[in-house]
Parts: sequence; C-alpha cells; structure tokens
Amino acid sequence: MKSLIIALVLVLTSSSTFAIDSKGNYAVWGLGKKSCFGYTQAIAGGDIENFKHYIKGFLTAYNMFTEKTYSIARKMNINEIAESLEDYCAENPMSGFETALLNFTFDRYDSRLKRSGNSVGR
Repeated sequence: MKSLIIALVLVLTSSSTFAIDSKGNYAVWGLGKKSCFGYTQAIAGGDIENFKHYIKGFLTAYNMFTEKTYSIARKMNINEIAESLEDYCAENPMSGFETALLNFTFDRYDSRLKRSGNSVGR
C-alpha cells in the first residue's frame, strides 16, 4: 500500500509526464494488478466486495496526497463509484484496473470537493 501511495503522489505531482522511473514504470499492488475484464467478471460473479475495499483505499490515498482535495469522488457512494468503473471497464476490458481508477480521478479532478463541509464518502 505504501508503494501505491508513493506512486500515486509521484503521478499527481508530475508536471508534464506520468513516468515514475526512468522507463515510465511503477509498482502496482493488490487488485490494481487485475484487468478491467477481471473486474467485470468479479461483478458478474457477485464477488465485488474486495474490489470495493481496494477502491476505498485507493481513493483515500488520492484524497490524502492530492493538494486541495477533500474528496475526488465528491458525494458519490461506493456503489456509484463501482458502477462508474464498471462502465469504463466494459469499454476497456484490456486495461488494468489501476488505469480505470486513475482515469476516474483524472475525469473528476476539476469537479473535486476541495474542502469538507457536506457528507461525502458514504
């Protein structure tokens, strides 16, 4: 998890490139190593809970290490986030699950909650 957080921080603080090492690689841990196809298969099989825990950890780390960010997901609950990732993964089955999560954060960056005040992260 620590490597994921470090990698995420480096990705988010990079100005013009998302390269982590000199070859553009970074370590991915846990369910982030799964493909989007694996994610949609887990949903179809009713085995989504471990993915939901991974998503919560990933987004918590993102919120923690991204400047001026209280919640990247705004007021979305975990089921709404999981559904959004499912939509992305249905269109990109060969992508890695961590790529789906990164795209989720990139797509929502401009509309993120920058400070606390309302109920989020249900």
